[in-house]
Amino acid sequence: MPEMVVVTDAETAIGFRLAGVDVLETTPDEAQGALEEVVASERYGLVVIDQGLVKDPVKALERVMRGRDLPVLLPIPGLSAAFDHEADATAYMQELVRSAIGFDIKLD
Repeated sequence: MPEMVVVTDAETAIGFRLAGVDVLETTPDEAQGALEEVVASERYGLVVIDQGLVKDPVKALERVMRGRDLPVLLPIPGLSAAFDHEADATAYMQELVRSAIGFDIKLD
């Protein structure tokens, strides 16, 4: 049975690993090659790719995917896309902590 893998950066990979998903960590410079390797392996039926690593993965893999139905490519926004700048990330983390423990804390 084909499996699922997430191709993403090291920071985002942590959450997917905690969920029990296969993860391939990569950098933007190495993402294209890593994605091509994953597709060529024919092990995976679903490849989730961080859009911050490869802007248009379907187009980037057009040659490799020619004549193939699998894997299905699912581009998703990465963690960095969720926040425009560090202040948003800090506010988000403060809200998570407040909702979890019931107290506001200052994060530096």
